[in-house]
Amino acid sequence: MPQSTRSTPKPDLSVILPALAADTEFLRCLYALRAALSGRISYEIISVVKETNTFADLKSPDLFILPEETRGIYAAMNHGLDHANGTYVYFIGQDDVLLPQAIEALKRGLEAQADLILADVFYGKEKVYKNRPSPYWLIWRNWCHQGIFYRRDLLRRAEIRFPDAFVTQADHYINIVLTAGYDATILKFDGCIAWYSASGVSTKIVDSAFRARFPSLIHEYFGLPLFLSVVSRRALLAIFRKVFHR
Repeated sequence: MPQSTRSTPKPDLSVILPALAADTEFLRCLYALRAALSGRISYEIISVVKETNTFADLKSPDLFILPEETRGIYAAMNHGLDHANGTYVYFIGQDDVLLPQAIEALKRGLEAQADLILADVFYGKEKVYKNRPSPYWLIWRNWCHQGIFYRRDLLRRAEIRFPDAFVTQADHYINIVLTAGYDATILKFDGCIAWYSASGVSTKIVDSAFRARFPSLIHEYFGLPLFLSVVSRRALLAIFRKVFHR
């Protein structure tokens, strides 16, 4: 993984914020980040953007604007990660909102030197998404990445990237690899640290490439018995759909 070329002091947190334009949604996300973080922890916000000219008036010491090099959300996240200096890295969408309780979660993780800090998020209008701390949870559901702080040194030690072959579930891939392949230590914080809009691409598009790869990932990182349980579950669901959705 490439190292950051910036010489700024190492902050506690690098927030990576891909964005299309400096619109009202982006500004809401940016101001919420500053409201939660300023004066409470050292941080940097790295925004990977499509149209740099629309961000010209937003320059400030805590905000670094990087031009998009390759199209795609995960390419932007990788690009931001290459320039991150923080002890922890956090990925957020411009339509999401970080909450002040995130500071308590981050401080506990810093104290424990956890590889992953896992918390819950408000999901859409009526739901709380529970990020269960067991790696085995990833066999059934992904963690919501708005509820995760990743230790940057772990990501670099693993030399891991968000695969651009996956459209919406590259984060599911790295969560499996980090926890099952590198025995990442997890600190669970009981509380919601963000609001996830639940209106983005990931809620509307099925990641067919990840779905095809998923059984082999489970086999590789969790073993044959759990691989067989995944295959059996898929077979039963296929039969159910065939019988009840004629």
